[in-house]
Amino acid sequence: MPVSRRLLLAAPLALAAAGRAFAAEAITVAYAGSMGKLMDKGMNPSFTAATGVSVHGIGQGALALAHLITGGAMKPDVFVPVSAGPAKIVRKAGFAEGKAVPVASTSMVLAYSPSSKFAAQLAAAKGADWTKIFLNPAFRFGRTDPTVDPQGQYVLFALQLAEAYYKLPGFAQKVAGPMLNPMQIFAEPSLLARLEAGQIDATLGYKSAVVSQKLPFIELPDAVNISNPALGKSVYKKASLEVKGKTIHPSPLVFYAMPLKAAADPKAAADYVAFLAGPDGQSIFKRYGYGPGKGPSV
Repeated sequence: MPVSRRLLLAAPLALAAAGRAFAAEAITVAYAGSMGKLMDKGMNPSFTAATGVSVHGIGQGALALAHLITGGAMKPDVFVPVSAGPAKIVRKAGFAEGKAVPVASTSMVLAYSPSSKFAAQLAAAKGADWTKIFLNPAFRFGRTDPTVDPQGQYVLFALQLAEAYYKLPGFAQKVAGPMLNPMQIFAEPSLLARLEAGQIDATLGYKSAVVSQKLPFIELPDAVNISNPALGKSVYKKASLEVKGKTIHPSPLVFYAMPLKAAADPKAAADYVAFLAGPDGQSIFKRYGYGPGKGPSV
């Protein structure tokens, strides 16, 4: 985002007066692709306005980003993934500068296209009604790749949890088909755009991203939406996937922020994380439909 000369000159002077000087002119932030609108329109421009430090954002599936970082193919200053898994990958590989701080949270919701021929039925759905609509042969369901994107995994987790909660044997398999179903899988940044355009009828996605896109949605019960830490072990852990030879289980949907050792300016990277966790960042998260961070640092 272009920054006026006046802002670039004034912001560092004001911060220096407060004892906080920023040396970097720009930082790179790799973040979960579902955060695109929040980052592009809200968080990053606000951080630049407050500090004079511009932000280059890279939004992709958080698991894919974690592997790019640990493989040396990408060297961002800050990593902002969703769920603890990608954060742990980066920390375990020794690329993190300190712990990953919980900065926001969300839940899984059923988002649908306002132009879908099923829109009226979904808008009127109560309780388990939506599950019957999902089983209609003409229903077009979309999701992301669970091998690279946590959101793709959480869609499948939520379907499994819905199967158990509503007592519908075989429901998850009937809706999703094989884990890597080419008829359903789209890149994360394009999924909600396809939904908005009516190319698919519905998806299960993060409430934060759905609210940011101003799409209609249905709230799901806590036993399905993977948002309640109190249900982590008793309910959510019952859902599982086999991904690249490992069995994985869902954890409550929390977004983490961590500065990385490769940061060109460690202070600017740390200040970005502090901004997300601070009152200004939290106000922006709330405005875009995110809840507060939950649980301990990773």
